[in-house]
Amino acid sequence: VAMLLLRTDDVTASVARVEWERRIAIQEYTTVTRSDWRDEIPAGAEIQSCTQEQRSTSDQPQANATEVCGEEYVEDTGTGLGEVVQDCVYEVYDDYCDYTVMDWVVVETVTDSGQNLQPSWPDPTLSGDQRLGQREETYTINFRGDGETYTYTTTDERLFLMAELGSSWELSVNSFGGVQSIEPAN
Repeated sequence: VAMLLLRTDDVTASVARVEWERRIAIQEYTTVTRSDWRDEIPAGAEIQSCTQEQRSTSDQPQANATEVCGEEYVEDTGTGLGEVVQDCVYEVYDDYCDYTVMDWVVVETVTDSGQNLQPSWPDPTLSGDQRLGQREETYTINFRGDGETYTYTTTDERLFLMAELGSSWELSVNSFGGVQSIEPAN
């Protein structure tokens, strides 16, 4: 399978269709509930409740730990006599808490899309406690060549803007028909 994925063929094809989609997350500053170990809770957070949970194990006795031992078994001492041994570990417990804190969270994602070479970003209206968050963009170029249709998706706006309808491109296509890379034909 790996060899089939690595093997590619060069195909000359022309741009048949283009699509783009741009998304912007809208964030709002609000109260959120989270959980973490007591010593990892950020300053200013309000602890709601805590329970004792196993946080780690240790070979040595620890504060707030419970000894847990496995089944006894006989270990060969090399003297012809066996020694009965038992492996034990210490399960260390700590406070795991639910807490509330103010933070920026995504409350909505606005999208703009089109089937042209003029991508634009959405222009959302924000309330006083909102801000723009992460931006994402996806560009899809559909090609036709040798009686086949090929699709290439990218986040490279510069490459997308070069994909004029009808323009000729060299595609590197794997054995499963997946387009690995594209470049304008000379």
